[in-house]
Amino acid sequence: MNTCTLRNHGLTYIVVLIFCQLFDYATSNTLSFINLAHPMVIGQIIHFEDIISVLTYIALAACLLIYLFGQQPAVYRSIIVTAALTTFGLIMNIAGLLLSLVTRQVNPPFLLIDAAIVYASTVLLFAVWYWILDYASQEARCSGKDVPPVLVFPQNATKITGYERWKPGFIDYLFLSFHTSSTVGPTDTLVLSKPAKITMICQVTISLIVLIVLAARAIGILR
Repeated sequence: MNTCTLRNHGLTYIVVLIFCQLFDYATSNTLSFINLAHPMVIGQIIHFEDIISVLTYIALAACLLIYLFGQQPAVYRSIIVTAALTTFGLIMNIAGLLLSLVTRQVNPPFLLIDAAIVYASTVLLFAVWYWILDYASQEARCSGKDVPPVLVFPQNATKITGYERWKPGFIDYLFLSFHTSSTVGPTDTLVLSKPAKITMICQVTISLIVLIVLAARAIGILR
């Protein structure tokens, strides 16, 4: 068996998802819909937010247990489920940011901090998604199989001495995610598959929303 599949891996991405959930908890009060919604739907909103939060915590606990006692395919699937739930929480925070543009009930300085936290959470979460999308092709390449790549890093695109069996790690996906958010597009990594392109479009859209909120609130504070 190839050394790259001898043991479970993915703990780094589980820890990243834990940080994303902590970021979501940090912004839950400021970006809550409770003060922005009609009284008739406040109960439904609270119920939905609680369900998503509880399910995410359960999924994170399951990820850790499966990592310790399960097999790699189960670890991979559990991370996908957890990332999907975390993405729902991120979308709710983004909706809260958008609603904050039309209300004065939120303290602008605190909202700026929350927007920065959402931005950081976006970078971390999409680093996990890029790993998820690229996982199968990297594992196939590691075992010598010829499959269409999802992401092509410079080390894979050309033969560089010392990188013959190079495989991307968390920092490589984080680098891709960070530059996608900060430069609104990919840098040195080729995005080939349609799912990866759609994921990148979603990340750029979220990053633009956060930057617009930051700029709007900064102008409001200056005035």
